Amino acid sequence: MMIRTIVVAAVAAVAAALPGSVAAQAPSWSPEQTAVWTVVTQSWADEAAENGRWPGGYVHDGVVAWDASWPLPRYKATIEKWTRFSDAQRQILQYELTPAAITIAGDTAVVHYATVTVSQRAADAPKREMSSSIETLVRSGGTWKFLSLSSFELGKDD
Repeated sequence: MMIRTIVVAAVAAVAAALPGSVAAQAPSWSPEQTAVWTVVTQSWADEAAENGRWPGGYVHDGVVAWDASWPLPRYKATIEKWTRFSDAQRQILQYELTPAAITIAGDTAVVHYATVTVSQRAADAPKREMSSSIETLVRSGGTWKFLSLSSFELGKDD
């Protein structure tokens, strides 16, 4: 009986400490990190809205992007061309971004985050995709702009 009481007390102590531990893992960002994350989230909002703002002013003129769906890196003009094509072919129905890390050194920021998107092409069934992104932003004229974009698939849920 004594051992059972000790085990129950230990489990209760761990359970009571857990919410505090989980909350402590939430990011405590500096104003600069918050500004960088705001650019990332706003760029996604504009891309999902298909309002023509992405990539536009969000990307640096020297931007380069590469992911598993392309044989070679792409540059600004190609990113813009394929974004417009994609906008005409599919619609993002829902998305969620989950930040993992943001580090800043001077005027350079590196952002790691995960995404879950649900998109649909024409009459096809909605498609759910998960990926991780690693993006580099540079501060130019007081504004954060994407310099490098890369992502990789986390899994499929067809």
